[in-house]
Amino acid sequence: MSEKVLTVAILAGGTSGRFGSEKALAKFHDRPLVTHMIEVAKHLSSETLVVVSNEIQKEAIGAVITGENIVVDPEDSVRCALMGAVTAFEYAATEYVMLLPVDTPLASIPLLRSVADLGPGYGAVVPSWPSGYIEPLHATYLAEHAYNRGLEVIAQKKHRMSDLIDSLHNVMHISTEVLKMFDPNLDTFVNINTEQDLRKLEGDYAQRT
Repeated sequence: MSEKVLTVAILAGGTSGRFGSEKALAKFHDRPLVTHMIEVAKHLSSETLVVVSNEIQKEAIGAVITGENIVVDPEDSVRCALMGAVTAFEYAATEYVMLLPVDTPLASIPLLRSVADLGPGYGAVVPSWPSGYIEPLHATYLAEHAYNRGLEVIAQKKHRMSDLIDSLHNVMHISTEVLKMFDPNLDTFVNINTEQDLRKLEGDYAQRT
């Protein structure tokens, strides 16, 4: 997909409750996670956003990614991935948005590009596991449609990304088995919830390289 129609938005507004500190700023191979994800995003499009939950996060993250476009969820909104997604859809200046989490530094650019390239003609393109589990934060969305549906879902006091996906028209689910052709180990979807996860992922990556 042309970068003229795609924004890549990194959702960095999580509470980091299990991690214990601001996850976006945690170091993976001596660099903050958020900088790894921005690097991934810029391989996909020059149009990038970092979405945070409040001004405190914006100031902290802005100190390490000077010059990047950081946008903030509405004040007093529910702190969840769905709210971050809706904020991304609102601020994007392109027809499509790819969402990325802040904590998957091994994300495969070829895999993500394949998901983005399938976007035109669909309300969303979402990687899905054989178990039925979906990856809504490595997915591509028709921005205006997803924004409007997202507002409706939040108004119904639903706060899961799956609630948004269920409300969208013409969603394409692409199997992770197919995506293995781009990322055989599916490292793209390995996320970090704790400090132990971070250290383990660093070790696994070091062994492979």
